[in-house]
Amino acid sequence: MTVDVCGNGAAWDAFAAGAAGAANYHRWIWKEAIEATFGHRGYYLAASEGGAIRGVLPLFLIRSRLFGSFLVSVPFFSYGGILAASAGARAALEDAAIELARELGARHIELRGGERAASGWTGAAEKVVMEVDLSAGADALWQRLSSRLRNKVRHAENRGFRVQWGGAADVAAFYPVFAGNMRNLGTPVYPRAWFENLCRVDPEGTRIVTVWDGGRAIAGAFLCEFGRNMEAPWIASLPEGRKDYSSVLLYWSFLQYAASRGCSRFDLGRCTPNGGTYSFKKLWGCIETPLRWHYWLAPGREVPRLRPENTKFHVAIQVWKHLPLFVANLLGPRIVRSLP
Repeated sequence: MTVDVCGNGAAWDAFAAGAAGAANYHRWIWKEAIEATFGHRGYYLAASEGGAIRGVLPLFLIRSRLFGSFLVSVPFFSYGGILAASAGARAALEDAAIELARELGARHIELRGGERAASGWTGAAEKVVMEVDLSAGADALWQRLSSRLRNKVRHAENRGFRVQWGGAADVAAFYPVFAGNMRNLGTPVYPRAWFENLCRVDPEGTRIVTVWDGGRAIAGAFLCEFGRNMEAPWIASLPEGRKDYSSVLLYWSFLQYAASRGCSRFDLGRCTPNGGTYSFKKLWGCIETPLRWHYWLAPGREVPRLRPENTKFHVAIQVWKHLPLFVANLLGPRIVRSLP
């Protein structure tokens, strides 16, 4: 068994397509999007035996003046980690990742998902994944919703909100909503180029849905489709539309759309248990699963907590919420590249 940095995207995707536990973000295309947007170098490790790939691990090196250097699989998404056809391939990839981390001076390795790593790795499950079962179709889902939630959908429809579907061209409408929402949350925003690059590398699998009040977009979601699953990694809304349930209409619209596409599951993304976002997602009858990430730590290091819930960031978050939007949009992309 040998492990090398893979340069053959077709061979990589051929293995990942048939591997148990493969996520959308194990595909080679995301390497291009992350490198092009943030400049983080991807080390796509492949374990081979007899000339055939037996396991893969996509890793990205992130260098930060604030947080040092670390490796992540896969940054900016919820899923990644090792795909392996055998215990030997998994062990070889774990060893190779640790060796790479030491060579690069990385403080830690973060594997987002996958099976439990070997001894010497630390597991954590601070977040949960919220998924909606769509296997019975949109009509069945509608009947499962509470009458109160259905009435909110009807209220938003009667209010005259318009739902628009699109692709890369709709980044222009989605991004101001997303940027405003992130500033209001006190979180640095991704650059607009991130969403443009995602649409460019996967035009068939990405969709953007926006909710409009007259000539202004007030809510939106960025969707990724993979197999029979659809995911909304980024959902945003502006305060002025929420009293008329623009967010409720947005959720119902993309769930209904996913069901019409034959998707059996909709992933509403990760969130913190018992938080506000968590409570809202629970209304849709979600299946809740702990999101397990695994860490290798350099000597003397602790599991990183680069999350808004970390009390160390409370003052910065409050300050960020009060920045002028143009300032937040200017500074955010420079900061968020180090907060994957």
